[in-house]
Amino acid sequence: MRILDRAIVFRFLANYAMLFVLLFTFATAIDVVLQMEVYLGAADAMVSRGLSGGRWSALATVLFQFHGPRVFQFFQFMSGLLAIGAMGFTFSQMHRARELVAIMAAGVPLRRCTWAVLACALGINLLQLANQELVLPRFAEQLLVAQREIGRAGASNFEVPLTRDSSGHLLYASTFDPLTGRIGGFLGLERDESGTLVRRVSARAAAWDAGKAAWVLEGGTAVVRERDAAGGAVRSGAPVPVAEWPTDLAPKSVIARRHGMFAQTLSSRELRAIAEAGAIDPSQATRMQLGRVGIVLVNMLVLAIAVPFFLRRGPASMLQMSVLCAATCVPAIIVSAVVMSAPVSGLPPAVSVAIPIALLIPAAVARISWLPS
Repeated sequence: MRILDRAIVFRFLANYAMLFVLLFTFATAIDVVLQMEVYLGAADAMVSRGLSGGRWSALATVLFQFHGPRVFQFFQFMSGLLAIGAMGFTFSQMHRARELVAIMAAGVPLRRCTWAVLACALGINLLQLANQELVLPRFAEQLLVAQREIGRAGASNFEVPLTRDSSGHLLYASTFDPLTGRIGGFLGLERDESGTLVRRVSARAAAWDAGKAAWVLEGGTAVVRERDAAGGAVRSGAPVPVAEWPTDLAPKSVIARRHGMFAQTLSSRELRAIAEAGAIDPSQATRMQLGRVGIVLVNMLVLAIAVPFFLRRGPASMLQMSVLCAATCVPAIIVSAVVMSAPVSGLPPAVSVAIPIALLIPAAVARISWLPS
């Protein structure tokens, strides 16, 4: 049995790797062809700034810098569908070579062949969770860069409007660079419980210090507004130097408020942090965290539903089975992902995430149980 398991595992992983490379290369080639002028412009800009010795080497660097991090993003989005495709290729090859007939002739039930595939798929899905928690957060800012911004310093900078932190204070920045996390034209407004301004902090620039949980200011000054106890008038004191401005509005929280999809690339710990800072709704953060585990279960259940399409005892058209499998499994994964990520009125996040799983469990159990051996 170990020989059979090793043969199935080897074929499954080889088909998975082949599908991954082919699909990612195909998607990258389409993007390069459509945006070639943009990439060549970015390469020429690198050469003019002395960052590369030639146009073609600069082009290779630009393509690697842009599409390199997207390998992990592509794996995150496509791992479930790729596992189904690899399973289909594996069992189709075994069916064409009459290996399934030999397995049944040896007295081994066809259902036995599914466990090696499901074990490999479980390992891939666990790797997907590790990719989400450990790898994608490292490239979160780079994944925001569009093709037109490649090689142009400051092209991705944006203005930060007055943004409230968890303490009720307001942050404004005339420019913010998501790649470096630096602020230009910093302004911090501190308010009391009633919303009245009590201190105004400004600086020409600021950089985030994660250890201090504060923005370290360059040329920072603070002006305190005090109310005259006798007349009730408000007066401002003289500016005093200030070195930092404590807040929970970290760079990732600022980016998450501007780019809705940015939170999808963060780890669970970072999601909790930006939710506490008010960058996203806490229920949305909970739904994302639960959905990352839920999509693993959905991938496994849909794979179990797909196995009987290809694990056939007698002659069958694999093309027809492939069409039926795609028509069943692709909508199941897409609809499940949408239901788990979209808020459902009146339902807590845990319930909305569990709905697709609860519907797929009986279908998967029935499909595997009724598999002819």
